[in-house]
Amino acid sequence: MKSISKRTRNPANVFAGRNLKYFMDVNDIQEEQLAASFGIEPDSLQKILSGRNAISGPYNYILLNEYNCDLNFIYGGISYTEKVNIQLEVTKDKISDSKMNEAVSRELHYLADILVNMSE
Repeated sequence: MKSISKRTRNPANVFAGRNLKYFMDVNDIQEEQLAASFGIEPDSLQKILSGRNAISGPYNYILLNEYNCDLNFIYGGISYTEKVNIQLEVTKDKISDSKMNEAVSRELHYLADILVNMSE
């Protein structure tokens, strides 16, 4: 009888992948663009965003140097609140109230997902 190996995702990878996706959303970076910067296929980037694969050292280097990404933001450091507040201020100046409400709602859903997954 063949045993089926259920591969569990490392919670740190899931957390970093979700934060990377949020960073991409906030900075209007398309998946194809980031995958090309990393030198990988979009399917491989999806594995990182979903937490199946970790963000490797060379990808961290690219995020830091090409995208000016604070890696504390990706790995759960102190930059969350500051980054969200800056994005809200920038967004508020650029879009209508209804679009602002949608953006805030999307960000709150994202943060709620993080809290739910931290308790699992």
